[in-house]
Amino acid sequence: MTRTTTGTAPVRASRRGPATWIEWDNGERNLLDLEVTRALVEELHRADQDPETAVIVLAGSDRAFCGGADLPKLRATGTVEEFAAEVVELLKLLPLLRKPVVAAVRGDALASGFSIALLADVAVAADHAALGTVEAALGTWPMIAQVSVRYLLPSRLATRTLVTGHTFTAERLEALGVLTAAVPSTEVDRRAQELAEAAARPGVLAATGRRALADLSINAGYAADHDAALAHFIAMLNPKESDA
Repeated sequence: MTRTTTGTAPVRASRRGPATWIEWDNGERNLLDLEVTRALVEELHRADQDPETAVIVLAGSDRAFCGGADLPKLRATGTVEEFAAEVVELLKLLPLLRKPVVAAVRGDALASGFSIALLADVAVAADHAALGTVEAALGTWPMIAQVSVRYLLPSRLATRTLVTGHTFTAERLEALGVLTAAVPSTEVDRRAQELAEAAARPGVLAATGRRALADLSINAGYAADHDAALAHFIAMLNPKESDA
């Protein structure tokens, strides 16, 4: 099974054994826009409901996992706020899926792309990849991405990437246990498929087990924090003089 999402979004779903691989290729840095983000949400729902899919693999493109938002396009099309709401929907959805999620990080995972990689249950990254939030280095703030980063990274490390925009190497995150493995780029897909096949073994039990796991880990307050982050993001776009 290979399916390309209808419309203009460059998102593709294909079956590899028990896993549905979701890939998207949107330019050199593989940035998110409104159409791509909506298509990712759509494909995640479809894979989660597919009885033949036991595991979901998020793989980005061959060049980059995801470089975050395509802000110039979003501003040019007037879709910044609509996009932000869709990204929040995506980041809230990932922990609630019934199927385990594996990230195959073939290249850089930055900004909201870093959040997506963190929200996978297990992740394999190319050893040359950079991962982290970069917004502060560009003179802005990771208003939405900071939620999952603070939930899923050790507190001081999370603060470091959020306030400086400095990224981590894949090897550093592997040493911290954040990544399952940092491997040569030619090995990413193979290792991710191995993990997917291991995660497929519980079968239908995963449907209730993963929801319970989310409740035990990040779900308490997580959705509400994203809703608050969205409100802060919109306020950041439209600052009042008193906020300066």
